[in-house]
Amino acid sequence: MRRLRSAGPVGVILVAGALAWPFDSAGQSVSDLAGRCVGAGGVETTCGELAVTARALQGHIGLMAGLGSEVSGSASTLGRRLGTAPRIAVGGRAAFARVSLPDLTDQGAEPSRKTSFLLPSLHLGVAVGIFDGFSLAPTVGGFLAVDALGNASLVFLPKGEGFDGHATAFSLGARIGLLRESFTLPGISLSISRRASGDVVYGDAQAGGGSVRVDPVVTSIRATVGKDLLSVGILAGLGWDRYSGDVLIHAAAGGTVVEASSSSLDASRTTVFGGASMNFLILQLSGELGWAGGFGRVNEYLGAPFDPRSGSLYASLAFRLTI
Repeated sequence: MRRLRSAGPVGVILVAGALAWPFDSAGQSVSDLAGRCVGAGGVETTCGELAVTARALQGHIGLMAGLGSEVSGSASTLGRRLGTAPRIAVGGRAAFARVSLPDLTDQGAEPSRKTSFLLPSLHLGVAVGIFDGFSLAPTVGGFLAVDALGNASLVFLPKGEGFDGHATAFSLGARIGLLRESFTLPGISLSISRRASGDVVYGDAQAGGGSVRVDPVVTSIRATVGKDLLSVGILAGLGWDRYSGDVLIHAAAGGTVVEASSSSLDASRTTVFGGASMNFLILQLSGELGWAGGFGRVNEYLGAPFDPRSGSLYASLAFRLTI
C-alpha cells in the first residue's frame, strides 16, 4: 500500500488520486476465470459456481474492511486546531453484514444451495487534519481541506460455513472537503481509500466440490453529507467500490482436483448508507445502516439458488474521540 506523505495539500490530493486509479484495468472477468477452470479439465457448472463465489467473496471481505463512511459519524473534514497543530480523531467500530454465498460444502447438488450468515468485524481508525482548505465566503469554508485516513480491521469468518481462520485488512486514504459544516450549512466531503486484505480461503476441494482463495484489494470512493442538530447529528452517503486481487480456485473433477487462477479478478458495485450520532464534547457515539448492491449475472451460472445480483445489508456502532 502507498503511504501518504506530508507534502502539503496538493501532494496529498495527488496521492489520493493515485490510490484510487484503477491500476489493473485489464483485469480478468468471472467468465474468463470459469473458462480457465473448464480448460484445465473442470466441470462447467462447478467452475462457473467457483468463479461466481470468488467474486462474491471479494465483495464481502472488501465491504467489511471499509463499510460506509470513512470516518464514523463525520461528513466534515477535521481541519487544524491552532497554528500548525492538526486535529486528530481516533475511533473504533463494531459492524456486521448479512451475506450469502453458494454453499461449497453442499457436495450432492450442482449447483450448490445458498448459504446465508452474519459476518462481524471490528475496526480501528484514525483521521488527521492536514489542511484547513479555503474560505469561499465569510460562512462558507473548508473547500479542498484535506484529512489523512488510516484504518485497520478484523473480519471474523465462521468456520462452520467452510472458512479457514479470520481476515485482517488495512487501508490508507484521504478525505477532501467540499464544504465544512457551519451553523447554517452541512458538511460535505469526498474520500478515497485503498484497502488490502490477507488471504481468505473458503471450501475444501479435497473433500469434493471446490474451494476458493481470494486476496482482495479494494479502491473505495465515498461522498458524504451531514449536519449536527444540537447534540444529535445525521449523515448520509453514496459510495463506489472496485475490487481486484489474486484469486485461486480448485475444482474436484473425476477424482482429481483442477486449478485455475487470476491475477486480477475485477468487479465493482455501489453502496448507500445513513446514520445518526450523539455528541458529547470530544466524544461521539454513532450508528450507521447501509446497503451494498450486488454484481452482474454470469451466463455460466443461471437459475442457481444463489443470485450474484443480491445485495448485502450492513450496520455498525462506533465511538470517536476528537482532539
